[in-house]
Amino acid sequence: MNAVRQSCRLGTIGSVVGLLALLASVLTQLLPAVFPPEPAKVIDDAGPRVKDHLIFRAKRLEIRSREASEQRTVGYTWTQGLSTVAVSLGLLAIALAVFSVILREEKLLAGVAAALGIAAIAVQVFWMLIGVVILIVIINALFS
Repeated sequence: MNAVRQSCRLGTIGSVVGLLALLASVLTQLLPAVFPPEPAKVIDDAGPRVKDHLIFRAKRLEIRSREASEQRTVGYTWTQGLSTVAVSLGLLAIALAVFSVILREEKLLAGVAAALGIAAIAVQVFWMLIGVVILIVIINALFS
């Protein structure tokens, strides 16, 4: 009895990566609820700025202060970083699933990896997907 065991390396790795992507994707949704953003603190560093102004005036250069677009909190940057990581890991899980199918590995693990990757990306673009579904329903209602 020589049973040939089918390889499932890429499917397993893709499933683990997809699970990590889904975990990161869920964390981006939970972080603002658990740790609300704190108001930004304004620190006045007048000392070094005055010194720089004096140096630039001596060299006849002009310093123009400009408004900061928006102060970001630490929680916001963490959420944005986790969002990027989640989408990247989701795409990696989908790519590993595709390579797993190409190399004729077990299709169940490849399907799980692809589903986890797609779910991680779908959580990130949840509202956009709802808008697309509503648009499809409206178009379907108009043309039927």
